[in-house]
Amino acid sequence: MLRFLHAVTITFLAVLPIPSALAASFNCAAARSAMEKLICGDEKLSTLDEELSAAFKQAQERSGAKTTITRWQREWLRNPDVTDCKTAACLSPLFAERLKLLNSVAPATDAATRWNGEYDRYWKGQKDKDQASLFLVGLSDDRVYASGSAVWNGPNAVNGQVNVGEIQGVGVLKGGKAVFDLQGCTATLVLEDKGLQVEDESGCGGLNVTFNGTYRRR
Repeated sequence: MLRFLHAVTITFLAVLPIPSALAASFNCAAARSAMEKLICGDEKLSTLDEELSAAFKQAQERSGAKTTITRWQREWLRNPDVTDCKTAACLSPLFAERLKLLNSVAPATDAATRWNGEYDRYWKGQKDKDQASLFLVGLSDDRVYASGSAVWNGPNAVNGQVNVGEIQGVGVLKGGKAVFDLQGCTATLVLEDKGLQVEDESGCGGLNVTFNGTYRRR
């Protein structure tokens, strides 16, 4: 199971670029954070950072979903896989992979963009006490990216009886459904007018954790 994402405070290098006379998507002369200095100190990584910034802007424009793409990029920048990297050798493949994903964001005219958005699970008209949320971005070639988390609160949740799960990766669109098979985490998503249904989910979380249910778009 992939790690549960947690929020950290970082400089949004590829999200909020600053004009620069040097390399990277920001002014290296003003670099302060360890990651900024790491980027400015490695030519390959600096070039990738510039390319990421450009690809991010293009994805915003191409998709017609600026808010969704911005939140998606911020989510990626908060991912421990990125923030825990301390070397250029660690960051470079992550930047390259992200660049490829941004370049594959579907244009606004593509049916895949109908999936774009954030969704929360509901039960009997209220947000489920066992919280679950999903973030979806439509990609080219009948694909969709998903990330999300789910929680199970046990009878003794106040004392720590809480299990969590995560789904993160790219699925394929088949017959109006998004089908995911991510290293043992499988799920089928069905898009509806005001949200979606998650069916047949398995392997995406701890004991009693499930993503199955009815979701509403935020």
